[in-house]
Amino acid sequence: MKKLLISVGMSLGAMFFCWPVFAAQAVPNQIIPNDTFYNRQWAMPYIHAPEAWATATSSGQGVVVAVIDSGVDDSHPDLKGVLWINPDEIVNGKDDDNDGLIDDVNGWNYITNDPSTRPIGAGDHVYGAWEHGTIVASLIAGRGNDDIGMAGMAWKAKIMPIVILGPDGNGGTDLLAKAIKYATAHRADIINLSLEGDSLDPDVALAINEATAKGVLVVIAAGNGEEEGYDMDQAPFYPACHKGADNVGELVVSGIGKDGLRNPSSNYGQCVNIAAPGAEVFAGKPTYDPDGNRINVSGYGEWDGTSLAAPLVSGVAALLKAQHPDWTGEQLAKRILDTAQPYSSTQIGMGRGILDAFAAVSKADDKKYGPWKLLASLPGAAPVIKVVDNNNKVLYTIAVGNSGDKRGVRGAFVLWDEDRIPDVLVTAAGDQAGEWRVYRTDGVLLAAGKISAGQADVIKGGLLVSSQDTDTTGRQNVLLTEAQGSRIWLLRPGQSPEPGVIDEDRKDLGILPVGIQRPTQAFVMVEKAEKNSKLWTLSPYGLEEGTTVSTTIPANLKIQHGRSTDKRETLAITQSGAPTYMTEKSGIIQKFAVIVERWLQAPQGMPVIGDLKFNFYDFWPR
Repeated sequence: MKKLLISVGMSLGAMFFCWPVFAAQAVPNQIIPNDTFYNRQWAMPYIHAPEAWATATSSGQGVVVAVIDSGVDDSHPDLKGVLWINPDEIVNGKDDDNDGLIDDVNGWNYITNDPSTRPIGAGDHVYGAWEHGTIVASLIAGRGNDDIGMAGMAWKAKIMPIVILGPDGNGGTDLLAKAIKYATAHRADIINLSLEGDSLDPDVALAINEATAKGVLVVIAAGNGEEEGYDMDQAPFYPACHKGADNVGELVVSGIGKDGLRNPSSNYGQCVNIAAPGAEVFAGKPTYDPDGNRINVSGYGEWDGTSLAAPLVSGVAALLKAQHPDWTGEQLAKRILDTAQPYSSTQIGMGRGILDAFAAVSKADDKKYGPWKLLASLPGAAPVIKVVDNNNKVLYTIAVGNSGDKRGVRGAFVLWDEDRIPDVLVTAAGDQAGEWRVYRTDGVLLAAGKISAGQADVIKGGLLVSSQDTDTTGRQNVLLTEAQGSRIWLLRPGQSPEPGVIDEDRKDLGILPVGIQRPTQAFVMVEKAEKNSKLWTLSPYGLEEGTTVSTTIPANLKIQHGRSTDKRETLAITQSGAPTYMTEKSGIIQKFAVIVERWLQAPQGMPVIGDLKFNFYDFWPR
């Protein structure tokens, strides 16, 4: 077990000075909260929070931020009703959601190994340490404009408290890895890590990698020196210098003072992505002393440290996620970095710039950040891909073959090259040679290949295609399956396809693929058969056989991947009548009613309402 510490310095009772903020866009609308102590929150106008609150009117509603820290005082006036509620768990002494933990209704305490998530004050404690989780949570989601106390960034966001730091501020990296996995498994949108250590832990690195690859944004404090911050290029701190999948979906935050320059105690270096206020930051703290006394306890104070800077970034990300629920952590991080304000003078190792809440939540270009839908031409039309936005506005039109080839097109988005912009993999419907091609959205051909070894090697029904980051590297693999046969091919960028066969003893009628993220990133395949079709998964752990699906009309069997209204991934396997569903909650096939908010993949195509020449195939980001 390696040691972790909180990432906050002590600076209580500092005087507040009004300091000019950096130049902003001229906007008429602001919301100035009526909270009692808002006039002491210099950080909020500095990052243009009032303009952001007037713009992002949802205030982070529906967004879950995991605070992996010490406990959170949810009895605090600014934090009442702030805790996330586990939809799959009730207080009954049982493990309802099968996660190995009993009654984890609001989160989990890995220090005491129970569901109590309020700050622990018994035994050895350090002021600023046992208060720490409450401080962080108040800056993310402290209820604003309610005539009480202070205002956090995202007033309607929910906090998932996961306790790994004791009242002395110490914890272990083994617990951190467990906590990150817990937050990811329970579908947190954002993870805030205001803690630091000096040892690389591969389990923590893997947990961060899995979280970012699944679309979670991980926000990490850069950490602090005792008086002078450390150059992390010379002396790396962790988890700040762990990297997510392909270095995306993660923001490492250093701290600035009121002068817009690095707070002297803040760490810096190439690991840092962005900066936010981290000196004399006013926030909430527990409304009781460590012994439980509530007399003469204000519940507020001022602190220094990158622990204060990181939750400001997490709060802005929550506002942004509520505006763009389809965005993954990668899109959130990219938008926050793209809109950062430049420093007034050269700042070495401080990332892209200073957090700007208003610029981040102002209107974003869907052509740059998504969401996108991939539409492919039907048989009888020239081979064309259309990439459209959520309003079906055409962003890109890509000719993907000879205009005389009217067999129809199947396709999928895939991150093929290094630019992090999705490319398009296509194949002709029913093509017996199994030819495939990858195009950039500007029509440039990036790669091409053919599965068939010759005239005697017929690809039955052509290829079906799906993509997923099954290696959790930030790059996507492609699964090509025989639409009416039993063969599959795993295609990695820059490599030759790896062939495979599903269940050689069966007379297969086709393999239907989709890519899923949860509970693990994998391809799910339905092996069509006359009576009992089978589910298979292909993941980094290998090929695994799953449950069977009773088949009555194999020719009509389809699989589609979607997202339900409660954010769960859903697979719909349909023949006729009511579909059979699989969800991430149980991981098994079951029939039940579910409202699908959005279809993410339809490898056999899905008719586009109002457009008789195109089928829907894929959605980005997933």
